[in-house]
Amino acid sequence: MTQPVESFIRKTGVTAGICNLVLNPLFTWLSNVDRADVPLGSIAVDTVITCVLMSLLVTLFISADTRRALKAGTLARDGQSPRAGNLLCRLPGRPWKLGVLLGLVFAAVVTPFLLGLFSISGISSLSFFALAALKAVYTPPVAYAVARWAILRHLADLSE
Repeated sequence: MTQPVESFIRKTGVTAGICNLVLNPLFTWLSNVDRADVPLGSIAVDTVITCVLMSLLVTLFISADTRRALKAGTLARDGQSPRAGNLLCRLPGRPWKLGVLLGLVFAAVVTPFLLGLFSISGISSLSFFALAALKAVYTPPVAYAVARWAILRHLADLSE
């Protein structure tokens, strides 16, 4: 049974978001088993690493899943399917390049936003649980966006 592109994007994006909702706090716990407070500088580094690695892994897995769905015929491409915009079509077609680029873009947006928000609020460090909660909040939407753009970018290569 075939599914429309938008349905495939929604299902895949939500799955990526849920995986990141669970995995990122878990990785935070594994990297900070003492559950010590985390200063802003470490939060910045952690955010950059998280954005880049998460985007890379999501893009690699999503591209493979999209290829598999197209090959199996379970992904229907019709004239009403969402299309990659002009900017997205100019991004790299190789999944690993696209993942790293999207990760760097998200890191460049999310990191200053979080640091600015914390600085304005007078927060100089976060508890372990606050950092885990923060990652549980910001990583699912980022994963969803990366998944959506990776799928659309992959489909744009096929329509050329």
